[in-house]
Amino acid sequence: MNDCFISRDFVNDDSTATITDYGAHVLEWAPAGQSGVLWHPKAVYFSKGTAIRGGIPVIFPWFNSGFADGHVAAKKPKHGFGRISFWHYDEAASTDSFARYTLDSTDADPEWLATLSGSAEHPAAFHAVYEVRCGAEFQASLTITNDGNEPFTYESALHTYLSIGDIEHVQVAGLEGAKFLDTTLDGDPECTQPDEPITFDGSMVDRIYFAGGESGHDTVRVIDERLGRTIVVTKSGSKNTVVWNPGEAAGNGIGDMAAGEWHGFVCVEAANCRANATTLAPGESATLSQTLRVE
Repeated sequence: MNDCFISRDFVNDDSTATITDYGAHVLEWAPAGQSGVLWHPKAVYFSKGTAIRGGIPVIFPWFNSGFADGHVAAKKPKHGFGRISFWHYDEAASTDSFARYTLDSTDADPEWLATLSGSAEHPAAFHAVYEVRCGAEFQASLTITNDGNEPFTYESALHTYLSIGDIEHVQVAGLEGAKFLDTTLDGDPECTQPDEPITFDGSMVDRIYFAGGESGHDTVRVIDERLGRTIVVTKSGSKNTVVWNPGEAAGNGIGDMAAGEWHGFVCVEAANCRANATTLAPGESATLSQTLRVE
């Protein structure tokens, strides 16, 4: 595998996008005639073994530090190894509006595979296909297939940083009435979203919503007063939606962001995590998808 930090530009009549092979990480997407929809800090750092900030990190095969036996675990690296791996770019299948990336268990450290399967004697075997379509709408789809002889359980998310005018002048609508875990509070208690959009006041918001599939809430609207636009996020194959902004205190302490940059984004993520982790039997596959459009 090529371990160089290669960024690829996709330009067509409907949009432009930039994707790096490292993490199959989408850095930018802008519909024609509009400003960028994805946020990243002014200074983007590329360092092997370190996740890229902003854009769309691919979270796989565990979310944050993982979850096991009903408890938050202590798996490393944070958010899994997918976002710090060099993925294979399928040049033959890709076009000016479509990118295909692959990753499989031969690309992963044996210790990571043992962490995924829970057994050093029977490490997990998988292959992942990540497909990105960039046009007037943007779609990302992550498909995981179990290539081994034993089932394994994984978490996944498309950790999408959306570019906004100011976090304190944004509403996230579409999750009204949904249950969520508030991870800013001790014990991550389960709460219920009031019958009103999510708003932000400069304190941290970090919530895992039970949203998607039979529970509904598959579409979220990010209503941006300052930029005068609404970003519509629609997902499939997802039972959780994560909404995150670090707020002032934590945001100004993040090392790869400048002070105040936390104002410029909100993360809305299609996810399957914690109790909604995905279990694959041998030979089975599952797909997580998210679509963005601007109104």
